[in-house]
Amino acid sequence: MRSRALALALAGCGTWLGAAGTGLAAEPEVRGQGTTASTKATRGAIVVAIGDGASVAAKPLAREIYRDEALRPALDDRVARVLAGEPAADDAPPKERELAEVRSALTTNDDAPSRRLLASLGVEQKAELVVAVSMAGERPVARVLRVGTARYEPIELGPTLERTEAGETRYTWPGAATTLRKLVVVPVAAPIVPRQTSTPAPRKPEVPTRKPFYKSAWFWGPLGAVVAAGAAVLIASQVTEDSTGMVRLRGQVAP
Repeated sequence: MRSRALALALAGCGTWLGAAGTGLAAEPEVRGQGTTASTKATRGAIVVAIGDGASVAAKPLAREIYRDEALRPALDDRVARVLAGEPAADDAPPKERELAEVRSALTTNDDAPSRRLLASLGVEQKAELVVAVSMAGERPVARVLRVGTARYEPIELGPTLERTEAGETRYTWPGAATTLRKLVVVPVAAPIVPRQTSTPAPRKPEVPTRKPFYKSAWFWGPLGAVVAAGAAVLIASQVTEDSTGMVRLRGQVAP
């Protein structure tokens, strides 16, 4: 059953990528100011839950990343939820249901087809990075895939476990946004040229902005239970590097 879903997902992957999929792995890696015509329109990182049980850890990581303007992609509520592991609604449009099917077919394998399928989600959402959250036993792990090359960065993120007085477990990802900011191209604002005028221009009335999806109460509401329960949380992280050059940012279990 899963192989059939994967076959359907790979077919959808080809549809999404189109011409971009032809040279996906051939595009140069994007760092600093090394932008290309194909990557100028990309922005930030998307968080994708892979496998059963990953959603509970993926959502708080998405919250950590999406509240950072430099990392925030152009997502709507429904797409963000599906990517983070929620099923598509019964009345969801066909494209959203297809997205849910592709996400459910993802695996943690490091082979080229698996990486390309994961990268296709980033292409669809015009993101630079895909942060893939999966479970290694009972421990969540997040790996970072660069969309332009369909290859994983030598970085692994780990959460801090928070336990409330009620015995519930919550995940936080200290240092994750700071680490990811070093991997994306941050747009540089154009210099402001002073206007040649003798009188100050009248101030424009403030236009109310719509509440961004990452502040939606239904999406992030359960995280407030940590504070509501009065839990005392110690957030700490540790950065290590092994002999292969893999950098791991690990959280700790907070009592």
